[in-house]
Amino acid sequence: MNTKNYNRAAAIGATLVFLTLSLLVAKSTTPKKSDPIAKRPSTFFTDPTGARALLLVMRRFVPLAEAWRQPLYRLDGSSAADSLIVADPKLPLGERELAALDHWISAGGQLILLSQNGWPLRGQRSDADAPAEPVNDTATGSDSDEPIATYLSRYAPGLRWAKAAGFKTEPATGPSVASEGEIRLRWRQSFAAIGGADAIAAADHQTLAVKIDLGRGRIVAVADPTMVSNGSLRRSDNAVWLVNLVASWGNGQVLFDEYHHGFGAKKSAASLAWAFSLTPWGWCLWQAAVAGLLYIFCYRRRFGRISERPDLAVASPLDLVDARAGFFQAAGARRLAARLILQNLFQELSRVLGRTADLRSLGAPPSVLAPEKLAQLKTLALKTERGENIHEDELLAMGRLAGTIERSSQALRAGRSGRQAYP
Repeated sequence: MNTKNYNRAAAIGATLVFLTLSLLVAKSTTPKKSDPIAKRPSTFFTDPTGARALLLVMRRFVPLAEAWRQPLYRLDGSSAADSLIVADPKLPLGERELAALDHWISAGGQLILLSQNGWPLRGQRSDADAPAEPVNDTATGSDSDEPIATYLSRYAPGLRWAKAAGFKTEPATGPSVASEGEIRLRWRQSFAAIGGADAIAAADHQTLAVKIDLGRGRIVAVADPTMVSNGSLRRSDNAVWLVNLVASWGNGQVLFDEYHHGFGAKKSAASLAWAFSLTPWGWCLWQAAVAGLLYIFCYRRRFGRISERPDLAVASPLDLVDARAGFFQAAGARRLAARLILQNLFQELSRVLGRTADLRSLGAPPSVLAPEKLAQLKTLALKTERGENIHEDELLAMGRLAGTIERSSQALRAGRSGRQAYP
């Protein structure tokens, strides 16, 4: 090997060693990301920690299986479900939700709660958004000796959890297991003590689920939330056992709580505005709006200048005649103008004489024209009826003659009315 090839091989080897050491250092020094959202048994997730598989199985074997994304105080009036599955909730239970949940269970509902800390109540010493820690012999969820108020501690104060260990898959027994010894359950945490609760599922001499009666309903507490995960369902009969729990209660309708996983339904702008209007600040705005409306109504406050009504331009009769004459002149419709003149004249004579007027009635008494003028008007009228062209001077003459007759007929009608009023 010559010197050139030796140097090239040494450079490549040094580069590979450098890259390997860099990757090892980066892997050992980079902190592991903790994503609590991706580690919750939600029906929206298809990874091994999610619970999407259980929702799909439920939809095939029970009448109704849906995700619930609203607060629990809307459970009574918004759903007719018989069972509610709450798996490892990350948000605490509020007072209003607590009262609604108790009422729903007492009315005949079944709560299947898979939790390793008993579901802390809001306002207590707990960080419900942090990942829940295994509880050892106490329902604390921390290393402190101060107990945490939880939902399960209200009805089963003697309930205690064992430490989480490795996953086990063993045949199960108990009242909730349809075929004892044939159904294999997978879990990693169980109850260390159950107090006065009734055990309904056990495996390998460990209690996995207990029942707590409440009114006409019941609470099924499961020690290990991972029993609903996709990874556990793939390796055991956990889905069979959970489907049997739901199908054997009521009509078999079930909801999966997603609200306490942080996936609540988004509210519309209208609902947010209405919710704000019910707060003290909202009432202040309502009062200010009402006061403003009363001020506008009582003091008749105007929102602009007073505008005068526009004057209606009244056209004089001469302007109307000029406009109509201009129209006929532009159109060159002399025959049409002549016909309109005669039509108006005959209508006026009909009102005066009390009978239908035509060309023959122009010479009948009472006549207001000289014979030569009357003959001229008849000649122009006959010319119009025959459709002959009429000159502008002839049209003006016809208009003057018709106007004279119309004014005379109006005077004659006024005289008759006076004689009737004063005989």
